[in-house]
Amino acid sequence: MTAPAAAGALAHVCMHATGLDLSHDQPSGRMKYDEGTGIILFIAGQQVHAYSTSPSATTQQPLWVASPGEGDSIASLNVSLDGAILAVQRGTALIQFIHLQSSKLFVQGPKSRARLLSFFWCPSTACDFVMATGQGLELYQRLPQGQGLRYKGSRKHPTTWCTYSHESRIALLATGQGGLWLQAYQVTNDAVLKLPPFQLGPSASQQASPKSGPSQRVSSQDIRILTIYGRIYCAHIDHPHKRLVLYRFFKDAVVLQHTYEIYSRRIELSVHDNVLLVHHLDSSTVLLLDVRARTNGPIVGPLPLAIALENQDDQSVPASIHASMREDHLEREGRVEVGSSSSAAASTSGSISTASSRPDHLDSRHWTFQLPNLILDTQACKVWRCEVDIAAVGRTCTNWPLLLAFLQRRQPLLHPSCDIKALLLAIVKGVLLEQLNMCTVKQVFDACALGYAEACAAPPSPHQGFIPSSPETRGRALRLAAPALAPQEVELKVLRWLHEEEATGVQYLEAAIAQYLASCSWQGIAVPAGLHLLSIDVALLRGHKHQVVCSLHQQGGGWDSGALAAHLERLARKAELPEAWQLALDMYARLGMHDKRCQMLLAKGKVVQALRLAQEHQVQTIAPDSFLTKGAETGDVQVFSAVYRVCQQAAQPRIEPYITCKQRFEKVLQSAAAKA
Repeated sequence: MTAPAAAGALAHVCMHATGLDLSHDQPSGRMKYDEGTGIILFIAGQQVHAYSTSPSATTQQPLWVASPGEGDSIASLNVSLDGAILAVQRGTALIQFIHLQSSKLFVQGPKSRARLLSFFWCPSTACDFVMATGQGLELYQRLPQGQGLRYKGSRKHPTTWCTYSHESRIALLATGQGGLWLQAYQVTNDAVLKLPPFQLGPSASQQASPKSGPSQRVSSQDIRILTIYGRIYCAHIDHPHKRLVLYRFFKDAVVLQHTYEIYSRRIELSVHDNVLLVHHLDSSTVLLLDVRARTNGPIVGPLPLAIALENQDDQSVPASIHASMREDHLEREGRVEVGSSSSAAASTSGSISTASSRPDHLDSRHWTFQLPNLILDTQACKVWRCEVDIAAVGRTCTNWPLLLAFLQRRQPLLHPSCDIKALLLAIVKGVLLEQLNMCTVKQVFDACALGYAEACAAPPSPHQGFIPSSPETRGRALRLAAPALAPQEVELKVLRWLHEEEATGVQYLEAAIAQYLASCSWQGIAVPAGLHLLSIDVALLRGHKHQVVCSLHQQGGGWDSGALAAHLERLARKAELPEAWQLALDMYARLGMHDKRCQMLLAKGKVVQALRLAQEHQVQTIAPDSFLTKGAETGDVQVFSAVYRVCQQAAQPRIEPYITCKQRFEKVLQSAAAKA
């Protein structure tokens, strides 16, 4: 097999050390990950040591040590969710229960005396403990004193094998010839629900045919239960046909939703930030799959699994986003050859790696993959965590719409070394700077608008699909997609920046703005007024005055805003768009900004119309002197007197007497009359 890439090599997925290294304290033994409690169980001789995998753990000292005693080799073991009892299975008949505080123990087996396949703890008032046997599931509840289990019932179902996921609370039972038929049960807070049974597809049917040998049959090693974007999937690794098939659980059905090609007979799965990682162990490469992407292929070409660098610098946005995305990946005979160069290594985020950070063993034959994203190196006695390097994905993916949609679905908290928002803006800028064709620009802006609409949308209703019952999974399912590019950011940091810097042609920019407005309209997104202003300015630069007027009329008030009306007013004053004066006046009217209408009419010398408007809408924000001044500028004493009477009646407090007021404006009246 091919070893993982050395530290510093470009990679989409990196192994991060969890800090748990048992190679010195426990030189020999077996490691097991307990999903329910999130701890590592290390079996050394006749003792079981428990270690925390939490990043906040400050010591490698065991949490506790238990002694199951002598007997047959341990087949399986799990810790109760409250951490009080260790359950140990040695054979197919009995389970040994050990109280970790008192070291007291009791033994119990299936009530049906059927062959014991597996067991698991669950957080439900219906049962605390479940045994999976050849006849189905047996439900038990711990006695108050903890010295036994009380039988609560069963779910009878002929069973070949059983697998359980604590994250989704799903137990999957196989039956039939070769384990072809699958039956799922979900443990909720107060019940054990039976979900619809389903049969694996045609390729699996051939794989599990009676004529096939035992190695061709569907086993629990071929099945994974995944939780991605709050959705639960049954993943079938179809080794003979090199396919990965995902069946999604709904309340009333199980539906085949995705089929992906794989390129190795040795496959393992991980999930990080809702990205499905398909490890090809023969070549140490990893495929990145996104179930929400509109493609049945990987997000980007596969690269080898690498070791995370220490002291990473934030270099998430390369200086030239295009020059660094021209890597060629050649796929031959199911293995991917990646050209290694010093420049590629230097372009990765961070550049320092200490020798102690590298694992002693890089042979995947000694690795055990645990969902969602742990790797247990059973030979080196170390634990690693797989994480997606978003910056590396951004450097190597050249399908811009696909990349934008992918990045907008990521959670920034899981990628602290990468500024995803800056990377998104750099990609959109790069597409427009390169002046790619409008078809590509449309796809890019559609991806931006869709991502923002999804981020602003309400969480999906549980009736629309199967939603896990666990609180932590439900929290992930309802979390808003982030970070999406808001229209204000696209306007200010991309489109307006291109306009002010004259970084692209006016004609191309006009088409790009129109396309972004269309994408936002398609998603029902309200765009900022500044984008409409920019659209008008760019159109006027090209001399499209008639187009601007027609667009504003066609919108029928859809673009109305105080900022846009003020901009039209300025254009009218500068004589850049004569029709803008009436357009602004109408827009102010629709917005109810009658004081602005009065000011526009006064600026045009239409004092009588302005005064009538002020009376009709009770405008109190304009001082009487503004009307009186404009009345005096007409040079008509009768008009001035009429304006005075209206102002004298409406103004509070009352204005000065007429004689005094007329004397104050006498010079203005005489000057205007002389000009007339």
